[in-house]
Amino acid sequence: MSAPVEFSATPAPRDTRTSDDTPDVPDVPDAPTPKRRARNRRADGERSRQRILDAATSIATERGYDGTSIAEICRECGLPASSLYWHFQDKDDLMSQVIGKSFDAWNDAWNIPEDEDVLLHLPQIAEQLLNALENHPEFIRLCLPLALQKRSDDPGPRRMYLKMRADVIQRLSDIGATHFGYVPESRRTAIVTYMVSGVEGLFVDHEMNPTSDLREQLDLHAMGVIGIIMQEATRHPS
Repeated sequence: MSAPVEFSATPAPRDTRTSDDTPDVPDVPDAPTPKRRARNRRADGERSRQRILDAATSIATERGYDGTSIAEICRECGLPASSLYWHFQDKDDLMSQVIGKSFDAWNDAWNIPEDEDVLLHLPQIAEQLLNALENHPEFIRLCLPLALQKRSDDPGPRRMYLKMRADVIQRLSDIGATHFGYVPESRRTAIVTYMVSGVEGLFVDHEMNPTSDLREQLDLHAMGVIGIIMQEATRHPS
């Protein structure tokens, strides 16, 4: 017979630690969730895009479309060209968005109520328009020289400005039809076109003579337009 197998009667050691004896484990910050990372990337991307737009606006307002280069914009905003091309297709696309942003800000900054007598508020309305123009002049300063040129490349900002100009004339013509419907349509169109062309002409004059007081000249132009409208109201009573 084979010898019996002996088993040890010594019990295995028990873990006698209480909950207070549990070793401290350093807190590990939660890893950002994919949604949070995506939001951060979008926020960073929007900040970079705005920096590029601000730099392009600053340079182009001083030097015009042709005097603004991608390299200069990158130096101004401190971002590489790859970042610029991530947000914009090319210089034409970037400049078009600069123009569109400036025009939208100007267009949203003034309003003529439909249910009030405009004749009583013409000076205040003129002041509102001039303030908006003074705060957002980029779309005129950048695009007016382009609009006057005959170019084979026909850059996007030029086409955009011509459309904006037509939209402004149409908006003001619609306002004229609402408040001065008794004035013949051709006459209303002539007044609106005169007003817009006069503003453009004063900007051209200021570019040729930077020491001129552009705001004073715009004020005089506004007073002239107000006088014409008041005269038309007398000639064509409702």
